[in-house]
Amino acid sequence: MIHDRSDVARILDDPDWRVPEAAPGTSPFERLRNEASRFVNGPAHDERRAVLEARLAELDPARLALDAGALAREALAAGVDPSEISRRIPVRTLAAALGVANPESAPENAAMLAGPYASGIVDVADESRVDVAAERLVGASASACRPELDAQLLVQAHAATNGLITSVLRRAVAATDATTAELIDAALRDTPPVTATRRVASSDERSTPSDQAPAPHDADRLVELRLDGPDRDAAPGAPPRLLAFGAGVRRCPASAHAVAIATGVVDALREPAC
Repeated sequence: MIHDRSDVARILDDPDWRVPEAAPGTSPFERLRNEASRFVNGPAHDERRAVLEARLAELDPARLALDAGALAREALAAGVDPSEISRRIPVRTLAAALGVANPESAPENAAMLAGPYASGIVDVADESRVDVAAERLVGASASACRPELDAQLLVQAHAATNGLITSVLRRAVAATDATTAELIDAALRDTPPVTATRRVASSDERSTPSDQAPAPHDADRLVELRLDGPDRDAAPGAPPRLLAFGAGVRRCPASAHAVAIATGVVDALREPAC
C-alpha cells in the first residue's frame, strides 16, 4: 500500500503501471466488467476511453446541475429523506441525460452492482440479482456503440457521487456560511469518496516511486494507492494535491459532471425549509 500523494500521483502518471484486468466470463455481470474501460489496458482502454469521452461531451454539466437540483427539490417536497435523495438522484440524473430507458430504475440497479464491481467478487447468494441488475442496466442504454460503457458510468457514479454529497452536507453543518463550491473542494481534497485505487507494476517499468514508497521489482505486483493520504509536498499555502478523480490518462473522465450533479443536489438540500 502506498500512502503519500506525491508517490501516488507519480504512479498514476506512469503508463507502465497497469490496472488489474477483469477475469474472463460469460455472465451478464462478467461481460459488463470485461467491456468496461476501467478493467482493461493498452489500445483497448484507449478505444473505450475515447467512446466514453465522446459520450460525456454530449452532456452539459450546467444542465446536469439544474436537473439534479430540480429532482432533489421534487423529492424533498414529496417527503423523501435527504439520505435517500443523495443516494438516488445522482444516478437518476445521469441516466436521464444519457437517454437510458426507465431512468427511475437505474439507481437500484447501479446500487446492486456497485459493491462487487471493483473487485469482481460476488457473493453466491447475490449472483442472480447482480446478473439481473447488469443485464437491465446494459439493456437500458440508448447507445448502440458499447452500451456497457453507459452502465459503467452509472455504476461508478453511484457510490462516489453519493459519498461526495454526504461528505459535503456533513461539512455544511459546521460551515453554514461556506459556499457549496468551497465545501465540495474541501471534501474532494480531504475526504474523497473513493479512497483508494489499485495498480499492477510491470516487469519493464521505466520509473518507480521515490525512496519513501515501495519500489516493486517483481512483475505483476499489485499495489493499493491511497487517494486520501498525506502529501509531503504540501506546505503553508499549498494544500495536499487533489487525487479524488485520479490522475494521468486514466483520470475520471466525468469529474465535471459528478461535481455538477453533486452541486445541484447539495444546493437543493441546503435551501431553507419554507
